Amino acid sequence: MRLAVVLALMVGVAVAFQANLTSAAQRTLGPVVMVALSGLATTAVAAGISPFLEKPEFTGRAMVYAVVSGVLGAFILGGIAYAAGQGGVARTISLVIATQLLVGLVLDSVGFFGADPRGFSPLTIVGVALILVGGVLVVRY
Repeated sequence: MRLAVVLALMVGVAVAFQANLTSAAQRTLGPVVMVALSGLATTAVAAGISPFLEKPEFTGRAMVYAVVSGVLGAFILGGIAYAAGQGGVARTISLVIATQLLVGLVLDSVGFFGADPRGFSPLTIVGVALILVGGVLVVRY
């Protein structure tokens, strides 16, 4: 569990840096070329480490999920690059995180894509409300 928390924190730092880097790159390259180059780098890293991991079982459903995930990844990266370039990185990340949290809670509560459904407590709702208030403050001020 500790590794998961540390990894999540490291990913948060990486997302903030990635948003800055994609914003800077898209100003020169444009969002489409920037996403293409970023996807190429992602492919190279994944291809480099995949021989050292367990061999996957290729099913039709898993392949569809992976392809849709990749398309969504391109949209996410391009959208963040564009939005951060227009409205600033902090505003963009604030809106993205607040939206992710809300949609994530809904997906968790109904157990989409085979996950175990999870409820949420009143304290979870308070936490979400605080994050949304913080997001509004970042966006407005």
